Amino acid sequence: MSSTNSRSKPDFNLNFNLKNYDYYLIIVTSIALMMIGLVCVFGVWYSYDLYSTNSNWQSTIQFPEYISMMNMYVYPFVLVLLLSLGLCIPKRIVPRAALIKATFVILLLTLVASVVGGMELGITFILLMSIAVQAVVLALTILKSGALTFEREGYLIQIGSSLLHLGTVLFIFDFVSMRDSVYHIPVFWVVTVLMGIGTLMSFYPSEISRLGRKIALR
Repeated sequence: MSSTNSRSKPDFNLNFNLKNYDYYLIIVTSIALMMIGLVCVFGVWYSYDLYSTNSNWQSTIQFPEYISMMNMYVYPFVLVLLLSLGLCIPKRIVPRAALIKATFVILLLTLVASVVGGMELGITFILLMSIAVQAVVLALTILKSGALTFEREGYLIQIGSSLLHLGTVLFIFDFVSMRDSVYHIPVFWVVTVLMGIGTLMSFYPSEISRLGRKIALR
């Protein structure tokens, strides 16, 4: 009896961990997004408080200090968000154990880049890696690669999910690393299109399919 229990217990723990993998990612991602939102609300309040004291504060030393402070506050939560998105998408391509190890390596390299070149370099590094991964996943999804596995069935839903993840990472990249670039607004509109189409495909796949069939029959 005892030997049977000892054999069945590890299997239960393994199944429990695999079953809750995506649930934990959802929780971590939601908390990261909530904290980023709270930091943004604090930033709006703080900038308004500075404006009420000095309407020209953006032309003073207070503005770069404000930007540095906000980057410092939001950096850890953006890092957690990107890592959780990375753990969510590429798990369809590589085993979860290998993915977790790779994530720790990426985290280590990001921290090294942050120490050497500052927080902005570190976050730019992990953003570029995330964009590359999401772009590969999107391409494989469109090509119906057998290497991918999704939690939900449906070709349009899977493409929509990939578009939303890519759009989210690009959105963060645009506002973190391209706010002073001439391409800031164009990239923002690309993000808008990606997330808009991704949302439609994710939530209205049946309607899009019916519309496509009607157009094809004409």
